[in-house]
Amino acid sequence: MASILDEFKYPWEKPEAQQLHVVLTQLNSTAQMAILAADKAGVDTTFILREQPPALVWADILRAASTQGLTRALVQQTRDRLNPSSPFKPFLDDLLTNKPASTEGEPVGADGSPVFLKGSDDVSENEALLYYDDLMMEIGKVPALITTLQRLVALAPAVCKLSVDLNGARKRGTAFRISSDLLLTNWHVLHKDEKTRATAVTAEFGYEDDGSGGVITATAIPCDVGSIVTNKEDDWAVIRANQPLKDAWPVLKLSEAVEPTTNAATYIIQHPGGDLKRVGFVRNQICFFDDQVVQYLTDTRDGSSGAPVFNAEGRLIAVHHRGGRPQEVVGKAPIKKNEGIRIARILKGLDAQSVNLA
Repeated sequence: MASILDEFKYPWEKPEAQQLHVVLTQLNSTAQMAILAADKAGVDTTFILREQPPALVWADILRAASTQGLTRALVQQTRDRLNPSSPFKPFLDDLLTNKPASTEGEPVGADGSPVFLKGSDDVSENEALLYYDDLMMEIGKVPALITTLQRLVALAPAVCKLSVDLNGARKRGTAFRISSDLLLTNWHVLHKDEKTRATAVTAEFGYEDDGSGGVITATAIPCDVGSIVTNKEDDWAVIRANQPLKDAWPVLKLSEAVEPTTNAATYIIQHPGGDLKRVGFVRNQICFFDDQVVQYLTDTRDGSSGAPVFNAEGRLIAVHHRGGRPQEVVGKAPIKKNEGIRIARILKGLDAQSVNLA
């Protein structure tokens, strides 16, 4: 099978091609950076419209690189300038060596654009102004932030990295413990399409740094793919662990979830890019919600799907399911709008399918 790096027409229908578009947009998140990267690879960018969002510039660059036979050169020079520890490096290495590449599987359109359940990932001027240009904080608010982060540290052991196999295709995602043996994630993390779902799933608890530059040894827990209960429309799925989960890994009770509040802060504990556990906590305001979804500016990345979304009190609000594209709005630094599924919505779905959370 031909590599996507050697195809004459860019294969947007392939998950790894969609993933490459996302990765390049995140690594070069302004139109100027995208054009510079393409020029360095020898891609003729003469007819690429530069006055458009970075994701659209990258879509045009990938189309041009394919027809010019330069996609591989573009990926190679991108990979060569990454830090050795970059979470994007393994994906690009797999592409360059023609190995099956691990993808995240977030829903996308035919051109690689993210599919939101409500609206799109376009960031309005009002949304961009939520965090202004100032990432500093009034000193009087620092104690409250410290309290929030301490609460998140206590909850973090409940969150795990998922490694998913779908008949040889690999995916990655995030999940979290919601009962004695159940984990919650997204439908799209455990499925390729309606006919193909996970054939093997491993949850890695404690895949994180030790705070001193080292890595904690993670605990791998195999999961029962026959236990999957799911809802595609609301993009959630639960799966049962095949081994007992440790008491040190807290249960995040869905029954204790709270209502979101517009402009309030959100915090996401996640495994971005399948990498070590991180928390998103800046530029993190809620900009929209209804009875199905919550949209927010909190940073995420591929691999964050299935992560819990919290408020400032450490109470569950949603399950992250889709990240937007970096965009420049009113001259500000690139910002992304992301989307999660309301916990209340998921609870109704679980109840309808008689899933016991005891």
